[in-house]
Amino acid sequence: MVAPLKSGEASGAAPASAEARVPPPLGERDRMVRAEQIKLLYAKAPMALTATLVNAPILVFILWDKVRHAVLVGWLIYMVILSLGRVWLRHEYWRTPPSPIEESHWGTWYLAGIALSGLGWGSVGVFLFPTGSFPHQLFIAFVLAGMTAGSVAACSAMMVGVFLFAVPVLIPFAIQFLAQGDDLHLAMGGMTVLYAILMVFIARTMHQTIITSLNLRFENRDLVAYLAAAKGQAEKLNDELTFEINERKRAHKERERLITELQIALANIKVLRGLLPICSHCKKIRGDEGAWHVVEVFVRDHSEADFSHSICPECLNKMYPEFGRNA
Repeated sequence: MVAPLKSGEASGAAPASAEARVPPPLGERDRMVRAEQIKLLYAKAPMALTATLVNAPILVFILWDKVRHAVLVGWLIYMVILSLGRVWLRHEYWRTPPSPIEESHWGTWYLAGIALSGLGWGSVGVFLFPTGSFPHQLFIAFVLAGMTAGSVAACSAMMVGVFLFAVPVLIPFAIQFLAQGDDLHLAMGGMTVLYAILMVFIARTMHQTIITSLNLRFENRDLVAYLAAAKGQAEKLNDELTFEINERKRAHKERERLITELQIALANIKVLRGLLPICSHCKKIRGDEGAWHVVEVFVRDHSEADFSHSICPECLNKMYPEFGRNA
């Protein structure tokens, strides 16, 4: 017969279940979210790098007759080398994906690349600004606005990345417009500042959406892990309870079988006890119903014993002397 489970055994999985539903510490969750933010930056890097490598030569080509060639070539070399360095950085990042703790170093390097790229594009409004050609100024405004919009899409996972690019790109250019003093340039400068503010608000909205999505992803993952652990624990407890119930049923059936066998055995046991009235002459025994029975018949009927008739030597000599003497 199997003993029932102890209370500790029945609730042995409770600690595991409790641990399964405890969310990770806040610091760990923040590191995981930041790691995903950095991963998003590296995932969207090709878009920004492609835009730089395409737009930089086009800008140099358009400004070739308006800006000193040495300045244009130096600026283009700077942008190309910087972009190639960022391409190598991205390659190294994906070649050996870092742990969440190491992600911060990769994030710092990527943000440094964004800042240097922002300074490069921002220098256009300072060193490549064609003072005497408004159409070329509009073209530069178009290029810088497009690069800023691209940075919002590529860097909104981390707001600091948006500021590191948009501020050095748009603010110097807006100052250049405002410094010209005429109404048209003042309007262009004001529109540039307004555009920068709008880009910041758009980037902030996208950033909040990304952060909310990442937090929900980790919360859902923790919930799924907890539910899986709880399901496994429930199945384990169910199996244990099913096993215990089956064992108890088997033990119950075994007990009933033994009781039945004992009852049958007790019913078949015949015991002689008490005083037996016996005839002093013929040796017959009087039964409970008042009838007299031969000894062997009475004993056979009231016990499990039976008789096998034989003759003792004394009776043999007495009853059959001829046989007795020979024996």
